[in-house]
Amino acid sequence: MFKTQNLYQNDEKWKNTKLGNSSETIGGWGCLLTSATMMLNGIGYNETPETVNEKMKKAGGFQGAFFIPSVLPYVWPNCAYRDMQPCESVPAPIAQIDAAIAAGKPVILQVDWNKQVGIQTHFVLVKEKKGDDYVVYDPYKYGGDSPEKEVLLTSRYKFNGAKAESEISAVLWFDSYSAVPPEPPKMTKVPVPADKFFLYAAEDDLALRADPSVSGFLWKRMLKGTELTCLEPKVTARAKIGANGQWINVQDPNGDQGYVAAWYVSETKGGPVSPAGTMQPAPKPVTSGAASASPKPATLGKPLPAGALLFLPVEELAFRSRPEIAPDTLMRRIPVTEQLVSLEPPDFAIPKVGVTGKWLKVRDQQNVEGFVAAWYVK
Repeated sequence: MFKTQNLYQNDEKWKNTKLGNSSETIGGWGCLLTSATMMLNGIGYNETPETVNEKMKKAGGFQGAFFIPSVLPYVWPNCAYRDMQPCESVPAPIAQIDAAIAAGKPVILQVDWNKQVGIQTHFVLVKEKKGDDYVVYDPYKYGGDSPEKEVLLTSRYKFNGAKAESEISAVLWFDSYSAVPPEPPKMTKVPVPADKFFLYAAEDDLALRADPSVSGFLWKRMLKGTELTCLEPKVTARAKIGANGQWINVQDPNGDQGYVAAWYVSETKGGPVSPAGTMQPAPKPVTSGAASASPKPATLGKPLPAGALLFLPVEELAFRSRPEIAPDTLMRRIPVTEQLVSLEPPDFAIPKVGVTGKWLKVRDQQNVEGFVAAWYVK
């Protein structure tokens, strides 16, 4: 079950507010916005459709009236957006939806809200499974609706066979890093140097943290190419760029200050992670076998070492084709809830856990082999 409070897009308090950067209104077209707001409140935030609308506008989370859910984690760091899975022409992934709900994860469904030809898009947030149906938080308030009234998906949306697998036309998968976002520390600001030196996020999801550590409070995540003003002397910062375990104090375009991992920044926008010759070479993996030169999954089905260990990411984790931080090695990002199986003997793997600069060869839940940073697992 996913617990939150039902909010309505057509609530008098905000129904006439313009949606995103358009002339449409939240009351008319804000179903995904309102479903996302309910989702955010269920993972520890306190928002309304109006406040989420404004914050997403500032973050570039709209294209006209089109709501871009992948921007949510950049504004609300406890939110993890996984994917949008279309299923208009195939049965909806009921087993996966059920598993997510059973684990208390938020799931937003796209449905058809009337019987006209084609999908007349509407979004609802799942509360729980009930028989072969789902109880949902519907963001549109019909006559007689109230937060206490139970709304069943296929009782209300039944224009494509009145079965969950055919009524659901897309699934938006979300997760959270903790049940309640941690209390933020007090942000202390330092003066911006007169001789400004700029750095750039070399990958998406670059974390801005309160302290120079992977355990430091997460202020926000930033997109690749975000311009950062360095708050340290230029000579000091340049010596760190590309070095595992080093952190640089910066200020983002909104004036927020914190620390970023030096191994994820570049001196040039869109450039490599570090200037040529600056990045420390990646440590060689302990296991035998050459790493692939491209981000293709490794061969599947190799036998596991005796007593193989299970690891969990401490935060969303890059899964790479070889033990090197580079755009061409990234295969996907692994959520904090996904277990990884170590492909290294325990006596080799255990000493590396939590150590900056060390890498572990692992197998993910899709049975794909690759490498993860040992300092991001437990």
